[in-house]
Amino acid sequence: MNPLWLTSIPQPDPLPQPAPGWLLWGLLLLTFFLHVLPMNFVLGGSIITAVARWRSRSHSAMHAATLTQWMAKAMPVAIAATVTFGVAPLLFLQVLYGRLFFTSSILMAGFWLAVVPLLIVAYYAAYVVAFRGQRHSRWAGPLSWAMAILFLAIGFIYVNNMSLMLRPERFVELYRADGRGLQLNLADPTLVPRYLHMVLGALAVAGAAIALHGWVSRDRDPEFGNWAMRHGANWCAGATALNLVVGFWWLLAVPRPALVQLMTRVPVIALFLGVAVGMVVLTLAVMTARAADPLPHVKWLISGILITLMLMIITRDQVRSASLADSGFTPATWVEPQWGAIAVFGWLLVVGLATIGWMIGTLQSSQQHSRR
Repeated sequence: MNPLWLTSIPQPDPLPQPAPGWLLWGLLLLTFFLHVLPMNFVLGGSIITAVARWRSRSHSAMHAATLTQWMAKAMPVAIAATVTFGVAPLLFLQVLYGRLFFTSSILMAGFWLAVVPLLIVAYYAAYVVAFRGQRHSRWAGPLSWAMAILFLAIGFIYVNNMSLMLRPERFVELYRADGRGLQLNLADPTLVPRYLHMVLGALAVAGAAIALHGWVSRDRDPEFGNWAMRHGANWCAGATALNLVVGFWWLLAVPRPALVQLMTRVPVIALFLGVAVGMVVLTLAVMTARAADPLPHVKWLISGILITLMLMIITRDQVRSASLADSGFTPATWVEPQWGAIAVFGWLLVVGLATIGWMIGTLQSSQQHSRR
């Protein structure tokens, strides 16, 4: 082990962790799953919406226009949900891996701080498209592409930070090269496949969300509902097929010691199950896109996407654990549980999720009632 690696990893905080490590880890994965759902819809949906507006001159212009109107109305809500649900996993990440996360954030501080203004601009563009898109239709297309590019840029910054924190051996080297906070993790061989894996996954989830919307809309508009189910399934199938290749690229790009650590010391059942379920999702998406009646396949497609997403989150965490173990990182062992605060958090999480579910149900019912 290179001693420089150990000196580049900050020492544990002098304060104890507020909960056992296993509980913090479980809450990190749970809250990250809740964050990833709207995040994928925002990232993948912004790309699909931009393409749909560009294709609105084709034979399916009417259905594409209906889809873009729904996506435009849903986008501000989805962005707000992404930001809100992103707070908790970021906090749990800081508790468990703050020594690395803060260091990588400082090394790329200029880009990391740029996330906020980029998000504000994209959020404002989403509101303009949602509430002024019909009046200023000529600007809706360019604004949709601008939103997609901004979200892609934000995702690129996040992937840089999350991959850089796994390479503490580069901290001192990067800081000595330039300590102004303008570093990116561009030399990391895992950066490009990891970023592409995230983007393609977002397209697959957003495609499944469109298929789900088509399922819900079929009763009041059967023609659009069937088209939306097939259209979303096509996006899901194409993105999933490419992602299976990119996923293996990412796995093979992981440094060999960490890869050996992953395959020999960490249970990799989530990885193999994720690949297997991903292939099932690909099959279901193709069946949905080509079926005369896509409805029977959609519910299985949605279930498969959710299961795959959970398995990929676990696999991502296992890659992180293997990479950090190879770097000599050891989690903090001083724990002083604050069970009262943990109980309050758990109760508020359950109440919050129930409230969101009620709001979505009420909104859907009101929209259906208004169209009758």
